[in-house]
Amino acid sequence: MASGKTHFVLLFTCCAITFAQPKTDAAAEIRAARQRSNQAIAKRDINAFAESIGADFVMIRGNGSFTPSRQAYIERFGADFKDPGTVRYERIPDKIDISAAAPLAAEHGHWIATRPNGQKAYGGTYLAMWRRTDAGWKIRSELFVVLTCDDEAACAEYRK
Repeated sequence: MASGKTHFVLLFTCCAITFAQPKTDAAAEIRAARQRSNQAIAKRDINAFAESIGADFVMIRGNGSFTPSRQAYIERFGADFKDPGTVRYERIPDKIDISAAAPLAAEHGHWIATRPNGQKAYGGTYLAMWRRTDAGWKIRSELFVVLTCDDEAACAEYRK
């Protein structure tokens, strides 16, 4: 009888780990993709930056303006990368929820925009939708909200 209980416990432990593992792996993959994207922004590497963005990407900027496509987003960042005085963005994931209903995930986090001299310009919160594709997790959409402003010149556009 004791050996039957041992087998049951081992089977239960095995199955509990198996069910929990994919969500843990997915969240780790998304965090790694976000880190690569942040590193690409820091290096001003548009090709590496574009790797995390899905084909059907859309975005709402911190001022509420709409970026309707992947290409428009890449072009915006490409122009910023050419200007050495522009801010550098960093998105920091606080929580990642993996969908049980679809190949989707929600990344909740905060972001900061920093001047080349290290001064924080502005920041806020964001939500990103990720979609699992054959090429891995890709960002489907992002919504940014400006909550803080430390650089009056940079924040003028957010007060319109």
